[in-house]
Amino acid sequence: MSGQDKLITRREFLKGSSTALTAMSGLTIGCNTGRDSPSDKNRNRPAINTKAFSWWHEEGFIVHETVDTKRINKGIIRACINGLWREFKVIDLPERFVNWSFKTRVSRLRRILSFGGLDPRDLAGSHNACVATYGGPSRDSAISLNTAYKGMGFAIHTNRIAKTTESIIEEQNRIERDFRGNPTRAIQAKVRFLAEFYSHISSFDRTKQVSLELFTTPKFHTHTFLNMMINPIASASFLAFPTFEIRAVPQLLHPKNPGLSEYERDLIAYTNTIHDFIHSGHGERMTCVYHVIELFDDTPNEDNKGRRIA
Repeated sequence: MSGQDKLITRREFLKGSSTALTAMSGLTIGCNTGRDSPSDKNRNRPAINTKAFSWWHEEGFIVHETVDTKRINKGIIRACINGLWREFKVIDLPERFVNWSFKTRVSRLRRILSFGGLDPRDLAGSHNACVATYGGPSRDSAISLNTAYKGMGFAIHTNRIAKTTESIIEEQNRIERDFRGNPTRAIQAKVRFLAEFYSHISSFDRTKQVSLELFTTPKFHTHTFLNMMINPIASASFLAFPTFEIRAVPQLLHPKNPGLSEYERDLIAYTNTIHDFIHSGHGERMTCVYHVIELFDDTPNEDNKGRRIA
């Protein structure tokens, strides 16, 4: 393992929160964010500006310049962590995690049908992760360390994601047409569709999880957004037994960014569509892609207690 690819330890994670104090002082911190950084010709460019409202372009979008995915097809991602560019290998989530995640997800959907609504037990499990971040300019606190629960899930493989998104939209339109005026039967039909959808495990990309950044706007920034923009590293822990923790490089994708690749646009469309299918609403909101670099088993038993398994 190279120096750049070493683990982000818990000690590093907590210690790094102190970087927020520098940001609060009005100084710039972090990495050179030129497209070719950190090559010699870019070393003298300014570091990223920590004044969050200046990150927004006039057209109403942000660019996540502290994450570099130019070599993502080769399984490599680069990120500015604690002010230094580091290189990480993107991993496939192993069978143990994948089987647990889909099994509990489908069980949750079936309980919704049998329970007649949301079972409080389903607030835990594979859909809702507690995401920890640190290191950005603090909005209204003396420290930057932050946790937030995020609904997240798997994305479809690259070559099928656009077609799958179209199919989900078609199914949503059909259900809402067929069960207009009967919201109970409509939600039951949607839950049955998702239970079948998540039974095809081979259709899903194991290198990432996806979520939405629902509340950040040009006039308001969540703590998670601020931390990720400056210091894109995250720990996502699932409250369940077994207890899994994903370490990831989070990449924020804004739908108005004209520089997005076709696949990034597909990821935004898919993540918004699968969210809106069950939660209703419609729109293209900012998407967060968690590129997985490590997986831990935090189950409180003799065999694990924080053991890295991938």
